[in-house]
Amino acid sequence: MSEKRIAIAGGGPSGLACAYTLARQGKEPFLVEKEDQVGGLCRTINFHGYLFDIGGHRFFSKNAEILELWRHVMGNDMLHVERKSKIYYRKRFFNYPLSFFNVFKNLGLWESFRCVLSFILNKYFRKRDESTLEGWITKQFGERLFWIFFKSYSEKLWGKSCENISSDWAEQRIRGLSLRVAIRDMLSGNRKNAPTTLVRQFLYPRTGPGEFYERLKKNSAERGATITTGRRVVRIRHDGARIVSVVAGDPRSRSGEEDIPVEYLFSSLPLPDLIKMLDPLPSSKDVLVAARGLRFRSILIVNIILDRKDLFPDQWIYVHSPEVKLGRIQNYKNWSPAMTLDPNKTSLGLEYFCDEGDWFWRMNDVDLINFAINEAEKIGITSRRHLIDGFVVRNAYAYPVYNLDYKKHVAVIREYLSGFSNFQTMGRSGLFQYDNSDHALYQGICAARNFLGHAKCDLWNLDSNRMYLES
Repeated sequence: MSEKRIAIAGGGPSGLACAYTLARQGKEPFLVEKEDQVGGLCRTINFHGYLFDIGGHRFFSKNAEILELWRHVMGNDMLHVERKSKIYYRKRFFNYPLSFFNVFKNLGLWESFRCVLSFILNKYFRKRDESTLEGWITKQFGERLFWIFFKSYSEKLWGKSCENISSDWAEQRIRGLSLRVAIRDMLSGNRKNAPTTLVRQFLYPRTGPGEFYERLKKNSAERGATITTGRRVVRIRHDGARIVSVVAGDPRSRSGEEDIPVEYLFSSLPLPDLIKMLDPLPSSKDVLVAARGLRFRSILIVNIILDRKDLFPDQWIYVHSPEVKLGRIQNYKNWSPAMTLDPNKTSLGLEYFCDEGDWFWRMNDVDLINFAINEAEKIGITSRRHLIDGFVVRNAYAYPVYNLDYKKHVAVIREYLSGFSNFQTMGRSGLFQYDNSDHALYQGICAARNFLGHAKCDLWNLDSNRMYLES
């Protein structure tokens, strides 16, 4: 029998941080990543010399260890970027974070008055079911502002009514922010204790977040880690108490599968998929039902190159108008000039939210580019005549969906997985938690420390206050 390995399934932030931490302690982990690049949702794609992220990824954290990790890996190759973002609604652009005079101008005196009145009524006089996304936001901002700044975008993102989404998402992403706090922030200009969704500056690698993860991969490999891309875990064999081996193969076929005996397994695989990969499957029907009850929202990005030097000064724009499906727009040259090969051109990422396998997901790339350009023209962002080239990126596991009963399903799976003595799950998909990349990095570090005996971290409840929040 071949030597047992310390295996890591998934080369996203948590998987790479885990491999890096283990390698620094003299271990030689074996990491398997299905994509051709590491980084997961944080990888950067090179298309004819133009660099595209899978969405935008700010580097901001209040965790000293993560800040030190970024400094150690990147040195001085991080840009300090002033945040510029807007909300598009009713053919107008609202500064975000909100600017008092900009909001007042765009909404007008009467609508602004109605928003304040709605906030007072909902905050102090009306009862709301705050367990739902709609109820929680309405309580914090009022019904009018919920309809203007939250409802349309949130329902694009989740594909369902805000009444059917748990408030956990809002509490995690925008906790500490309310109309009162936003107005105070707009008027005072004091950012010291502002919620992180209002943070005005962040770090960013010169050539995108993928640069950090490729360097982390290189650092890990130099210390003894084996990192294999273009292969995926297809089965996880166990004896009911321990993981025995993982079967890895080509993600596009069943050929060349390899059965790798494992001493220990770390996984950042999507939680429901992990359960389906177990061999044998769990005998408990409750576990299988729980796995079927968890789902992810997918992201599809139409990336385009335009023959335009300047379109708008923002890094990204949230598209709240319901008349288009488009959810968000990234302007990569405004993240870093190095993202765009030709400074006289502009590269955009037009982000759509969908479900894997639905009509939009199945649309061919040419039709998707035409669809996206039509919508960009409709809201006045660009014109078809400026289009040079484009391509499409699909990611099926972008956002864990916080249905009203998701906690119940996660609890069942968590209890079942605790029965394996040589296994840990981690990361956004592996823990089914809507975390940012710095949280995922920290989870990987802590998972490695658990294995090494340097810590006893409960990854499911690690940093329950979410060190910081980000929109």
